[in-house]
Amino acid sequence: MDNLLIQSHNVLRWAVVILGLYAVTKAILGLLKKQEYTPNHNLSATLFLSSVDLQLLLGLALYVARGWASKFSDMAGTMSDSVTRFWAIEHAITMIIAAVLVHIGRSKSKKATTAAKKHKISLIFFGIAFLLIMYMIPWSFKPEGIARSLWP
Repeated sequence: MDNLLIQSHNVLRWAVVILGLYAVTKAILGLLKKQEYTPNHNLSATLFLSSVDLQLLLGLALYVARGWASKFSDMAGTMSDSVTRFWAIEHAITMIIAAVLVHIGRSKSKKATTAAKKHKISLIFFGIAFLLIMYMIPWSFKPEGIARSLWP
């Protein structure tokens, strides 16, 4: 079960990256070209949000399955080990923050009254969330214990 979760989480990373890049690009182009907020813009935001939500669900399941939640009982030990700190604290909390930002951006952009505001809000919130996600992904060039292969 643990192996299936980690492989699914690893594969879904690419959906999040691609759909995040797509949503941010749509927001940039919409703002720069003064485009209307079309169903395509709405779809890009919805797909990004959905992929982040699914990834977060898988990540939380992995967090529990791998026992990272139990690391809070020995916070001094957790914080002194960079690998344990990354998985138990940094990765999890940053990805939750990114997911919250995507949700806030989606909600605020839907409520905005003009197309320019919709694009600007989407760009700000999705852009920050996307940067956080990209930074916290355990890319293959990260230190040993943190790095994961690009594909399962």
